[in-house]
Amino acid sequence: MTNRRAFHTDAAIIARLGRQLVAKQETALVELVKNAFDADATEVTVLFEGRGSLSASLQITDNGTGMSRSDLEDGFLRLASENKVANPTSQKYGRPRAGRKGLGRFSTQRLGDHLILTTYAEGQPNTLQLTVDWAEFKPGRRLEDVPISLEELPPSIAGTRIRIDKLYDSWTVPQVRACWRGVMALQQPFPVAPTADPRTDPGFSVRFLDEGDLYQDNIIIADMQTEVLDHFPVIVEMRVDGDGHASWCISRNAFGSLRPWRSIHASHRNNANPPPYQVLRNVHMKAFHVILSGENTGLPGVVLNRLRDVMRREGGIRLYRNGFRVPPYGEPDDDWLGLDQRYGQRNELAPIANRNWFGVVEVHDVDGVHFEEHTSREGLIDTQAFQELRDVSSAVLIGAANEIQADRGRKVSTSRESPNPERTAALAEARRAMREAREAAERAAQEQGNRGSAQAAADHAAEAEQLMEQEVVKLEIRQARLADESAMLRLLSSIGMTTAEFSHETGMAFEAFRLDLGRVFEVALAAKGDDEEFGSQAERAQQALIRLDTLTAYLNSTVASRAVREIHPVSLSRAVEDFARGLSAHALTQSTAIEIKTPPLDALYTAPMHEAELASVLLNFHTNALKAMKRTSKERHILIVADRMADEGQVRLRFCDTGAGIPEEVRERIFDPFFTTQSAPAARAPDSAHATGTGLGLWIVEQIASNTGGTVSVGEPPEGYATCMEIRLPAEDV
Repeated sequence: MTNRRAFHTDAAIIARLGRQLVAKQETALVELVKNAFDADATEVTVLFEGRGSLSASLQITDNGTGMSRSDLEDGFLRLASENKVANPTSQKYGRPRAGRKGLGRFSTQRLGDHLILTTYAEGQPNTLQLTVDWAEFKPGRRLEDVPISLEELPPSIAGTRIRIDKLYDSWTVPQVRACWRGVMALQQPFPVAPTADPRTDPGFSVRFLDEGDLYQDNIIIADMQTEVLDHFPVIVEMRVDGDGHASWCISRNAFGSLRPWRSIHASHRNNANPPPYQVLRNVHMKAFHVILSGENTGLPGVVLNRLRDVMRREGGIRLYRNGFRVPPYGEPDDDWLGLDQRYGQRNELAPIANRNWFGVVEVHDVDGVHFEEHTSREGLIDTQAFQELRDVSSAVLIGAANEIQADRGRKVSTSRESPNPERTAALAEARRAMREAREAAERAAQEQGNRGSAQAAADHAAEAEQLMEQEVVKLEIRQARLADESAMLRLLSSIGMTTAEFSHETGMAFEAFRLDLGRVFEVALAAKGDDEEFGSQAERAQQALIRLDTLTAYLNSTVASRAVREIHPVSLSRAVEDFARGLSAHALTQSTAIEIKTPPLDALYTAPMHEAELASVLLNFHTNALKAMKRTSKERHILIVADRMADEGQVRLRFCDTGAGIPEEVRERIFDPFFTTQSAPAARAPDSAHATGTGLGLWIVEQIASNTGGTVSVGEPPEGYATCMEIRLPAEDV
């Protein structure tokens, strides 16, 4: 006889799945908040009552979709329910489920002895209230024999409230904040507001509160404001009034002084009183700014890591129109203000990328006259108002970031030197004082009817302010030039050190390499027989070796002379003769003949300078000449003439070639840094192609000449030549 039996469950399984499965109280509370996220809630409040006392309780309230009777009975009360497995995304906003499989109900048992769950779903006839006394689930009782109360109440607002009484554990403030951080990745730091598309997720925010007393409101323990927004070191604000006048300010600045409201127009950057925008009206922007590098941020490491996490997910500027968010502006891949593009170009060195900004732009255009959405509801039509909005928003953010960069004592752009914080602050104070003096004088003149000395004072103040701004512009230009020269000197220094290191490391190896290859070529040419193609290849390789040999020898001697740092008079005649000996063989491989003319009895000594500098001048001229001659079909000749300008106390070098010549319209620019007549290489060209023709060669020559007290220019070429570069240097003072 077969007796049928079935598994049955002891009520103690609840304790096994609750207090023993969920080890930490913080984990249990986080799971309950995640359930609210899965229910498409936008706001969750966790309220502690009597925190730290023996009768403490907590209440979790959300505005999610709530639960129907079937949801409650077949989901919450059914162990091992497959609901979240069968529905991996939420019903309303399609959020990926954050809660673990069925762990939330046992989390309530982990936290306290008594549960009251109240929930209402839209369209349902009643609000449902479930009461559970976890103390009744004792060992020895069957699970199904433990009563649970389910009541029907009048309909209410959609959502769920969970109240847990008789908490098992005490809660410290750090533990509560740890719970907030546990759900930080789910939260939307921007204002929770509807979007134009009701299906778009408006976001999720959580607040942890302590119950206040009879005379005090609930006290915030942790929320987005206290845990994130309050720690941003910089806040930038912008507004455009009803007449189109735009202004902005820095209302929080951990690195320097605040900036009061001041006018701005993206097309009139240097105008203290810019005109209003033609179309743009009624705009407000608030943006938080953070420097994400670990250096000089003014933030503790823990807080900085928290901000990094938020900015990685939410960085950018979102756009709201009439209280509704307009996608895709501010989404991770959207760069509607061009901040990532500008930062990628490295024109500004301040951190201006989207990941450094966190804010909202709000426009009010109820009638949709100036801001109209596409029919697909993906973005706004590119109207004049929208263009003006982008321009002013971008100008404010970039300008503010640059000022903060200066406050930190950092370089603002590639064309400016690193700012001095004290000088920057002093200049800003002087500008402010000058502006206030002008405004005071103008007010006095208006009060006196624009007559007499008051009007004269106002005119003088305006003129002084204008002169000051002109001097500031001149100073910035000088600073930019010095910064460019400093950057190029660093580049040239690194190139020089690399060349010296290469020369040192390869010197002995190349000597053996050259001798071995020379012998190989001799044998190859002797044994070529009737193989003309092999013979021509061997000859080309031999010529390449000769070219490499002469160039290496010349560079080695140049590097060796540079190593001697003392300056002394240098013989221009000997420099030209050494150059011709070192480079003639190389020139012949380029089908080029070099002719030199130097005085037979005059060494042409210069004023004290580095010997290697003359070699650099000749090598630059030679390289440019070879490139120019390759662009023509003429015979290739180089003429180098050295002589003395006795009446001017100078020695002169003329370097002439039969190349393509220098167009008249660019002769004044060829000594500018980075100017080149060569076309840019393709984007995928090798690095060596990008490294050549950068426009630094003649700038270096000009620097050598001017630092020695001389000049360089484009001279008149002799007959038969197309170009003549002329450098004059002070002669030795004898």
